[in-house]
Amino acid sequence: MIDNNTGNPYINIIFGNFYSPGYDDEKFVEETMGLVKRLGFNSVMLDTKDSEDFRERVAKKDASQYVKMQEFMMKAAKENGLSFNFLLLYLNGDNLYPHIRFSPPVLGEDITFYGGEKGRWYKYWSDVAQNTQTEHVDQMMSLYSDNYCECTEGGKTVRPVCSMWDPVVCSSFDEEGVQRYKAFLKDEYKGDAYKINKAYEIDVKSFDEITPEMYWYEVRFTEGITKEDIDNKTVRFLLKRDNLLWKIKELNLYFKNMKDKLKQGDRENLFLCPDLSQWGYFFNIDGRKQVDLDNDYSDLWDTSVRGIDMYAVSKYVDCAHFITVPVLFDAHPDAYVTSIQHSMMRVMNEGRSVIGGVYYGRYIYRNIYETITPEEIVGTMAACGIDGYHAYGINGLDDGGVINRMDDLFMDSLKRGNEWFSEIYPLRKGKKKKEVAILFPLEMSDFEPFEVEGNEIRRLDSLGYYKMCLDLGYQVDVISTHEIAEGRLSDYKILIIPSNDCYDAVDHKDVEDIVRKWTTDGGIVVHGPEDGLSKNAFGINGEPAKKLPYYREGEKKIIPQGNCFCKYENGETIAKYVNGDKCIVKTAAGKGAVYSLGIMLGSSFYSKNIPHVPYNEGNKEMYPFALSGSKIFEDILKSALIPASPICEKGIETGLYDDCMIVVNHRAMPYKLPDGYKAVLSTTDKTLNIPDDVVLAHSASFVTKK
Repeated sequence: MIDNNTGNPYINIIFGNFYSPGYDDEKFVEETMGLVKRLGFNSVMLDTKDSEDFRERVAKKDASQYVKMQEFMMKAAKENGLSFNFLLLYLNGDNLYPHIRFSPPVLGEDITFYGGEKGRWYKYWSDVAQNTQTEHVDQMMSLYSDNYCECTEGGKTVRPVCSMWDPVVCSSFDEEGVQRYKAFLKDEYKGDAYKINKAYEIDVKSFDEITPEMYWYEVRFTEGITKEDIDNKTVRFLLKRDNLLWKIKELNLYFKNMKDKLKQGDRENLFLCPDLSQWGYFFNIDGRKQVDLDNDYSDLWDTSVRGIDMYAVSKYVDCAHFITVPVLFDAHPDAYVTSIQHSMMRVMNEGRSVIGGVYYGRYIYRNIYETITPEEIVGTMAACGIDGYHAYGINGLDDGGVINRMDDLFMDSLKRGNEWFSEIYPLRKGKKKKEVAILFPLEMSDFEPFEVEGNEIRRLDSLGYYKMCLDLGYQVDVISTHEIAEGRLSDYKILIIPSNDCYDAVDHKDVEDIVRKWTTDGGIVVHGPEDGLSKNAFGINGEPAKKLPYYREGEKKIIPQGNCFCKYENGETIAKYVNGDKCIVKTAAGKGAVYSLGIMLGSSFYSKNIPHVPYNEGNKEMYPFALSGSKIFEDILKSALIPASPICEKGIETGLYDDCMIVVNHRAMPYKLPDGYKAVLSTTDKTLNIPDDVVLAHSASFVTKK
């Protein structure tokens, strides 16, 4: 997506003015707009959420200090060759009122908490609330049209707008809200009172008799769900599942309705790019473990408690987008977290522009950019296929999004990264090659929060498979069951199914039929222990196994890691446990095959800990999977497909396009390109005169054949 003002790809940064000096220091604003321009951004996003003082300004009243400064920011942006756009709506109106933002948010219609108290939160399904939001968008776009950001996307001129930031539906316990939820339950359970009585352990004759004390989790229970609840599909889990399914349904409906309402008349060219989450999707920070005396945990950072399915939302927006943070659950910096999430965004936005998202600054819990570099992250996003991106942010004093306070080394790296992306974008032809699909554990993402025992290990399984595939040179897309249902599995030769203990919480018969046919037509499925899809589609049902070392003939024995283990009775043996039970087997399926792994190979590969040899194994030589040298996984993939990339190295990410590739070095040492390849453009400082066959540590290069 090209910014019309500069002719470069759209690169935008959020510039907040809640806090001083952005709130009241014009000199700071002028100087920082100059910095934004020098760093290679071409537009700024202003936080223009619906508040009374903006409504007053529309009515030609005097500007509040906040509004006054935003108008000055628009002027300063224009003077520095930048355009601007808006963040127009937010989760619950405004979470910073009244302590930081002093003008009340305008909600249109709000919710009612259990007990009757009014809640300051949008009633997402309300026509009144939606029409009020639409009115605000129209007012801001009309009042502040001069120098508003315009881009070319798909041959048309569009005006990008963040139409909602961090959307989260909240229940309402007024009469209308209660009746709406009852209607949802009646639809879900096909009007069968017997089924809901059994599921909820209640006794009603009709859905009219159901009360919030029966159906809403936090009203009925005081503690969260457990692993036992999930495994046994207890009333606690089913209740929580239904609450979250309702939120997902309402959020999808909200975006569908708002797209219709916002794209009318002269607003038809709005490019709706809401920020669906400020702190990533599924691979979130586990803030509970990072709390100290100076910082509180926000329970909404874990998207698994929100009730959001971004893959489903994607069809109701112009770009499914969120801000990624390159950290693991424990805040350890990791560029692959940003990479896998941009793979997800690429899939969500198939056939249209991909607007990436990344956090820059001094993160609340860790100084991320002491370990990785901005240019490395820009390289990762470019390798994943972005057409532009949003960055967070400037003057975000509440969460460390303050790149204006970062040191010169950070600034230089960010500047080089942005300039490099602007140079290589017109050279990157075609779409990213497709080879391997990893199935996103959608149901675990929807229903299972960090608090559930072993959840982090299960989430790591997806990331571990992703990195292993990248290390082996494969091009990887993280798809969901939605894409399989749409027929997009035919784009791939291999489907990897990571851990997902919530898979059978909803019905997937149609998807299972598609996967079965795709496999018998020649596809290859790789799955881990206790996998519901392979059980339903192929009848493969492993039995629980002890946590024992395993091995393939001719290789070192491997110390087991993970929290779930299976053994298999049938299938061709690929690897065994030391007691002789089958650990990894191959099952033929027509022209294709299913590889069943009794261990969580992805999370084993990405484990933080290196275990010692089990005591009952004495002093035998054995290693954890990441150090074992085993080629089991590599051989399984290569038996089906040889990667197109000429680079298959640990810590080296490649993005393959027509006649070129983007190479990102995530390692702490330089990487020498294979013979016959050269770096045409690199993010590194040009004055260093780096040879054109070398990619420096934590940098990126645009590479072609010599």
